[in-house]
This record gives sequence, C-alpha cells and structure tokens, in this order.
Amino acid sequence: MQTQQTGITQRRPAAVVREQGATKVERQPQNTVLVWPNLLAIEFLAAALITLGLIILSWVIGAPLEEHANPDITPNPSKAPWYFLNLQELLLHMHPSLAGVIVPGVAILMLMAVPYVDHVVGDTGRWFASENGPRIAGISAVYATVWLVALIIFDEYVGTRRVLESIGIPEVIISIVVPVAVMIGLSWLLVILIRPMQPNAREILIALFTGFVAVYVVLTIIGTAFRGPGMHLFWPWAMPPRH
Repeated sequence: MQTQQTGITQRRPAAVVREQGATKVERQPQNTVLVWPNLLAIEFLAAALITLGLIILSWVIGAPLEEHANPDITPNPSKAPWYFLNLQELLLHMHPSLAGVIVPGVAILMLMAVPYVDHVVGDTGRWFASENGPRIAGISAVYATVWLVALIIFDEYVGTRRVLESIGIPEVIISIVVPVAVMIGLSWLLVILIRPMQPNAREILIALFTGFVAVYVVLTIIGTAFRGPGMHLFWPWAMPPRH
C-alpha cells in the first residue's frame, strides 16, 4: 500500500518489512564461559570434596543409634534438629514468640526487601564488587561473632534475667524490650563502625547480611556442640553423657 504526499512515495513500515525482511543483527557472546569444562569441573570437584569430608567425619565421629523413643523419659538435653538449633538457642535468651516467630519472620522480610533497597543493576550477582566489600564483610563477621559469644557467656554466668528481676524490672521488658533493643542497637552500631569507610547502600547491606550469617552460624555451633544437660554451656570434650 502506498500513499502520495508532496510527490514523495512513502511506504508503511510493515510493508517495507514484508518486502525487504527484518535486519538480522549478529550478536557475539560477551563475558561468558562454556558450561563444560569451566562450570561442571568445579561442581564435580566440590561434590567430590564434600563426599570425602562426609566420609572422614563418619570415621572420626561416632554416631551410634540410641534406644527407641520412650514417651515417659525426656532426654536431657532435648534438642531440635541442627538447622533449628539457632532458634532454640534464641529461646534461652528472649520470649518464645519473639525468638520463634517474630525474629525469623522479620529476617525473612528484610532479605526479601534487599532488591528494593539495593536496586543498582551494576555488578549484579558479584560478591564484594567494591574494594571495601571484603574488608567490611570481615569486620562485620568478627564484630557479630565477638558480641554474640560475649552476650551468651554473660547471660549464662551472670544472667540478664536475674540481674533485671533483682531490681524489679517487669517481665515484658526483660524478655521482649531488652532483646529487641540489643539487636537493633548492635546493628546500628555496626553501621556506625564502618561509616569511616564511606560505604554505599550495597556495602551497608553486605555488612548487615554478613553479620546475620555469622550470628546464624555461631548460634548453630553453640547449640550443637556447647549445650549440654539443662541447656547449660559445656566444652565439647567435657560434655556429660546423655540421660
């Protein structure tokens, strides 16, 4: 179909495409590697190392089967599966609803909100894209580990609840307000600690996320290897037999 306008013949774009065909643009792959051997070789090596590690652990650490469960006898200590021991550790220091529902729920919501806070598309998927990234992550991991271990030891041998109850502090403040204030305060203190490095939004998120991972790992390790009868702290080699 053609239209006459000031002596110039103009064609509709669709007609031009039908007659001449669409232009094919050759695009060469950029910043890509082959799946084989670059990716699969690394995955195979990782799988082999993990399998070897599990075999060595099965030789070194005995895990004998216990007797059938007896509903009349509760093991001491009675522990959750290892992936829930971090939450069980939190139950020792704060209100059950806070440790079992609110804190995990808020953590999940915060992780879901990360893409909306850090919406810069540059370096997406790269860990520690900036020069400050590794240093901030290291500082955050050490900071979270030291504070968490110190708080757990203090609560075990001094007792936050015992101290606050002795001066007449209400239960709601002891089990809810104080733990929330400690978590928020230490997170804010971490941000202040890295402020001299002039971090951007992504680096602040790296610091907070690294602290979260460090807390998760340390709580799991303490709940697994350092909690004995009565959920008290013991060295792993001094752990009393279960009864």
